[in-house]
Amino acid sequence: MQVKKEEIKNKIVSVAESLFITRGYENTSLKQIADRSNISKSNIYRYFISKEEIYEILTGTARKEIIWTSNKFFTPEFIEKCTPDKLDEISVFLTNLLIRNRSGILIMLRSSVGSDKKMIEEMIIKNFVEACPMDDENIKKLISRIMIFGLTEILLNYSDEKSMAKEVNALICYHYLGLNGVKENVGVEI
Repeated sequence: MQVKKEEIKNKIVSVAESLFITRGYENTSLKQIADRSNISKSNIYRYFISKEEIYEILTGTARKEIIWTSNKFFTPEFIEKCTPDKLDEISVFLTNLLIRNRSGILIMLRSSVGSDKKMIEEMIIKNFVEACPMDDENIKKLISRIMIFGLTEILLNYSDEKSMAKEVNALICYHYLGLNGVKENVGVEI
């Protein structure tokens, strides 16, 4: 009997994950999750208190890792000493983060509203603005938003490690070294 309960619980989480990514958290109802899980909506409450609990299961680890990563790489000391070998370190680390937490990060970034999406955006923008040696704060905010958009597109369009690594490396090189950096370090013709 316990195995069946775990199977149903895992099915609910799996269905919610798919719907949250494709439809967004806000546009997914418990009824839709129940229907696609082939159970009644009231049966979901045997396993989860709310839709928010399912969301937390799917995003909690990703949120913690994003905060830790942001605090590691968006420091003035790290950015100040940024060299092409550091870019490789960032790319490898970020690729692994995205692979481990692909669905959780996508769920957070694909939400139309919500504290996690806002937290990620504000944290990246704030940390990049503080750490980047440029004077123009508006340009630094724009660069941060482009990075967030780029990471979202990579998560949506690539799932294998090799492709993700190549795209993340190109994105990181572009953000730190510009178009010439992409050409030199990634081998992409411009």
